[in-house]
Amino acid sequence: MNVTLVVTPAAEITARLDRLPMTRHIWMLVLLISLGGWFDTYAIFLTGTIAPGLFADKIFTPTTVAFFGFTGLASFIAALFTGLFIGTMFLTRFADRFGRRTVFTYSLVWYSLCATVMAFQSTADSVNCWRMMAGLGIGVELVTVDTYLSELVPKELRGKTFAIQQAIGFVAVPAVTVLAWMLIPENFFGLSGWRWVVLFDAVGAIVVWVARVGLPESPRWLAQQGRLDEAERVMRAIETKVA
Repeated sequence: MNVTLVVTPAAEITARLDRLPMTRHIWMLVLLISLGGWFDTYAIFLTGTIAPGLFADKIFTPTTVAFFGFTGLASFIAALFTGLFIGTMFLTRFADRFGRRTVFTYSLVWYSLCATVMAFQSTADSVNCWRMMAGLGIGVELVTVDTYLSELVPKELRGKTFAIQQAIGFVAVPAVTVLAWMLIPENFFGLSGWRWVVLFDAVGAIVVWVARVGLPESPRWLAQQGRLDEAERVMRAIETKVA
């Protein structure tokens, strides 16, 4: 019995990506992707580090007086994870429709804008609202970036690249801790220190967005969508730079 194997365009693109060596160009793409994860981790872990500043400005209290109270710090934490849940569960599907690069790029901009607005709020309700909105962007970014990375690097090195991505991301934990320790007791230009800790993340995210402008769309996603000419153009550009 003769068996004819049909190689789809998406499978051919995948095979070509898996044959790529991990040159400096590919590692630079991994670094740019990972930098976005650095600010995502920073955004998540600033929850506890800016708490003293939120207490000092009398926006939140250490304890919650009612089960559904919104004046305790617990509501601030819940706002973030509510945004993360909605973003990861219901909004990441946009990456399948509009593309990996497009979605993780604009989710980072969304987070930056929401974090900036949050930094200028003075009531628990408004801070919680914008914290939840920022969480939407973080949730979408976290999932989409991992998908993009898995589609870009050769399969034999995915574990190594994910480990490096996570290592870079978690450098943000001591960074936000030290920054909060330095800034929260201070007041600059009429703004409390905790607001500057948030603004640092928001501005840094925009810087990463600018640096990521040159990232290509996932050629695997393009091929899966039937956009074969674009997939071939992106694939050839990557192969040329690697060569």
